[in-house]
Amino acid sequence: MSWHDARLRAFNAGADRVQPAERIPIAEAIGRTLARGVEAATSLPGHDSSAMDGWAVAGEPPWSLEAPIFAGDPPGGQPLLRGRARSIATGGPVPPGTDGVLRAENGVIHSVDDRVWLDRASRARGDEPLPGEHVRREGEEATRGEILIAPGARMTAPRVALAAAAGLDWVSVVRAPDADLLVLGQELLHSGIAESGLVRDVFTPQLPGVIDRLGCRVGRVQQADDDFGATAHAIATSEAPILITTGGSSRGPTDFVRGALADVGARLIIDGIDVRPGHPLMLAERTDGRVILCLPGNPLAAMLSLAGIGTAVVDGMLGRERAALATAGLAVDIPARGGATRLVPARYTDSGLRPTGFDGAGMLRGLADADVAAVIPPVGAGVGATVEVLPLPW
Repeated sequence: MSWHDARLRAFNAGADRVQPAERIPIAEAIGRTLARGVEAATSLPGHDSSAMDGWAVAGEPPWSLEAPIFAGDPPGGQPLLRGRARSIATGGPVPPGTDGVLRAENGVIHSVDDRVWLDRASRARGDEPLPGEHVRREGEEATRGEILIAPGARMTAPRVALAAAAGLDWVSVVRAPDADLLVLGQELLHSGIAESGLVRDVFTPQLPGVIDRLGCRVGRVQQADDDFGATAHAIATSEAPILITTGGSSRGPTDFVRGALADVGARLIIDGIDVRPGHPLMLAERTDGRVILCLPGNPLAAMLSLAGIGTAVVDGMLGRERAALATAGLAVDIPARGGATRLVPARYTDSGLRPTGFDGAGMLRGLADADVAAVIPPVGAGVGATVEVLPLPW
């Protein structure tokens, strides 16, 4: 199966298992995915208001001055008569009859005896406002009932601010699915310097944080030896909507994930991908609809598999739109390798994408220095070629 087909299949598998909705305060919504669109509860702005500090004016200068207007004052009130002006703060309600707002730097106040009036700062053209200038009209940004943010959108800080401005206190979001993590391998050392054939466990310190960034809630995190019974038991006892495993997904003498999946009656949705690194990946579904994402045991392969396939599964489960990949030009030639799609850790430079190096399946140094992964087609790609880029969700 091609890497692109695998991403589509993974997304569809997730989309078949969209999680239920829940209402949360907007202050907790950053990073969450909307189950329902954000509908404006009021027009934006809710009334005509000033976009500048200055004066609301009507008619031609000079203008007689009336009481000032401040942000927070009630809108409406008495119309502004011709030849009159009122000092106004940014955000203050513009009274009926206003022609426009004269900017503070474009006006000057004169005072002679008991008479006080406003005039333009100079007689140069452009000092006085054009009709409607510097006035934010009611509803110019949004009207009441308008959908401001579509369902499936991820709530960013500006989107949360927009929802608040539109009068919302709560939003309906997709519940973040629980995700269990199972790290396989008796050779893993959890602290200190790895010696005597052991290797440091690089998954337990980082994957919970990555899983959280994908939009899941981290559930049970456990480690099991490369043993069929231990592997099958750990998989069978996971109750989360999604279980992510690392290691044991190939066909070696100590790879027991495939047999454990069969033991729990899971059906394979993806069984290997034509991609380097990451070809032993599997995605399976249990009879009750829960999914199991089986990542390779090599660190680079596992992390790029999670970025490419895991992200697609979670996006589907959260009801997000299937994300299209951006593109970028290459600064160097990247040759084919093994007739499969290549995922190459790379950095953006002034001349284009440049591989970071250290891209063996078991390496981490190149990924630690990467901005993205360049998606290189099976035939390779030359300098200046435009290729897809895979975002890295960490």
